Amino acid sequence: MDNKELLPPWTEVKAETTDYEVEVDMWGRSYRFSHAMLPTSIVSAEEEILSSPIRLAGIVNGEPVTWQSKDVFLLCSNKSEAVVSGCQANDNLIIDVTSKFEFDGMIRMDMVIMPQRERSSKREASPQIERLWLEVPFNKHRATLFHYWPGGWGHAKNSGAIPENGLTLPFKPFIWIGWEEGGLSWFAESDKGWEPKEENYCIEIVREGEEVILRLHLLDKQPRKLPLTLTMGLQATPVKPMPKDFHQWRIYHGANYGIENQAINQEEDETVLDHITELGVKTLVSYENWTPIQGYWKTTEESKLRHLVSECHKRGIKVLLYFGYELSTLAPEWGKMADDVLVKGVNGEFAGGYQRLPEQRAYIVCYNSRWQDYFIEGISRALEDYGFDGVYLDGTIEPWGCANERHGCGYRTLDGSLKATYPIFAVRELMKRLYTIIQSKGGIVNAHQSTCCVTPTLAFCHSYWDGEQFQGGELATEALQKLPLDTFRAEFMGKNFGIPCEFLVYEKPPDWTFERALAFTLLHDVLVRPLNLEELELMSKIWKVMTDFGVSTAEWYPYWENERFLKLEPDYIKASFYQKKDKLLLVVSNLSDKQEVEGKVILDTTALKISGNLRLCYDAITGENIPIKDSGVQISLQPMTARLIQIE
Repeated sequence: MDNKELLPPWTEVKAETTDYEVEVDMWGRSYRFSHAMLPTSIVSAEEEILSSPIRLAGIVNGEPVTWQSKDVFLLCSNKSEAVVSGCQANDNLIIDVTSKFEFDGMIRMDMVIMPQRERSSKREASPQIERLWLEVPFNKHRATLFHYWPGGWGHAKNSGAIPENGLTLPFKPFIWIGWEEGGLSWFAESDKGWEPKEENYCIEIVREGEEVILRLHLLDKQPRKLPLTLTMGLQATPVKPMPKDFHQWRIYHGANYGIENQAINQEEDETVLDHITELGVKTLVSYENWTPIQGYWKTTEESKLRHLVSECHKRGIKVLLYFGYELSTLAPEWGKMADDVLVKGVNGEFAGGYQRLPEQRAYIVCYNSRWQDYFIEGISRALEDYGFDGVYLDGTIEPWGCANERHGCGYRTLDGSLKATYPIFAVRELMKRLYTIIQSKGGIVNAHQSTCCVTPTLAFCHSYWDGEQFQGGELATEALQKLPLDTFRAEFMGKNFGIPCEFLVYEKPPDWTFERALAFTLLHDVLVRPLNLEELELMSKIWKVMTDFGVSTAEWYPYWENERFLKLEPDYIKASFYQKKDKLLLVVSNLSDKQEVEGKVILDTTALKISGNLRLCYDAITGENIPIKDSGVQISLQPMTARLIQIE
């Protein structure tokens, strides 16, 4: 087994074994196999996720499956990987599983299902499998939220609170189940070999007593051939520790050639770059127009780019350049590579077709092809040539469904039909390679995606930017109904995955504004990325408040678990807060679309372990003093707005 490089911030993989048990540990997580080929215990965020061992349940030859023989052993391990082998059998079937662990907690599981005895003649019957399900039983207290991919735009149906009556889904290549601090991802590149009774009934999330069960309908009928090999994966989250300083990254999406020389206005000599520096920007993103070819790694404005990067570095600003998920018709490689490397549908059609100036179209590329090497080599050269600090990746972490057989995607069913596959492992390898390069330079890998928190690929990002699925103005009215708070906690918060998130807002008033979005995001310790100077002016004030208070080293108490510390009136007022000894920074939000309100916050100073009386309360943005009465404060809140209140 290769002893691959261990990347920061992860720690070494540690594997221990006894006669009947194997335990594999890595940063923040522990997987145990106790006399079983599948995990019997998974601990993450110091919590046991499973209520009972992961199991294969079914009916064979008319009887419920019982397994008479079980075995597990540690095949090999080093500081970055481990391989666990296991099997179980009965009179009818043998199941072998190879589980390969990586340092970020991802497990690739290759499962082989075969008859106990090979048929010696046509008359000898094969075991009759009526049903074989893989069931992951969660502790119900650690299975309150879900997220799956692919999702859809204009809504948030693929994330949220697990319904009381559960969920029934067609095949999805990725599902995460968990709570606000952690969880467990399951994934598979395709449903090849699955035999569900109905295509829309492949996956269930069901409640049974104290368990929430993820049930995968691998076989609801006799498989068409045995042995049958199925590949899937698991990954407990968070995948890595949240960086303590992510509040200080201060990302602004507004780099353009010449801003280091362009005056902020006609009356002043101050340049745009100097102005945004004064406003506190520490990370500057250059969008797609830095190069004339969409998503490419070379520009015709090399001297301008080098000068911009140099001037940013003089001011302590990191520069991230745009790279995407597409191959442009203007790229020199198009003619000789397009047919081999692009994503294709089952009818051979290309996916995408984004159009921009200079006149070109860009189609979605598949990183399960040789384009992965070209992409990595191109970015590596660009980093050396231009000196920028990191990458802003548009859609790159998404393992787009692909049926291009020329590079190994797609598969044929037994009747010859072509179905798409989702190249999770290839995109994961791309992201790991890219992270290795950027991390070594102290840079940032920032992923822009929407509806897609596929943790095996997202793990190798420093942060992600989510929310474009609402770009049609869907949140202009009834925002809380269209983006419920539990949905935000499942997909847009990041702490459950171990990766900081920022929220995206494109719309302008009256549809869905920057300020309205902050009413959601600040409650979750999430910021909205500014896209223009007006938004930056407001965000600059929030950055300063957070830095002056020291939120990076404060304790954070979110609204869903701080009721013992404060009481709120009326009900649709929510508050989260940071605490440093006897100082509090409250985020108080009015989540009503239309109702202005006088909100009341009453603090329990005993529970907060605050000594003495509260003596000072003020709006941290405006400086306005707010009277304190009986350990409580009353503040005015416009509809769908948040205020930062500091109390000492």
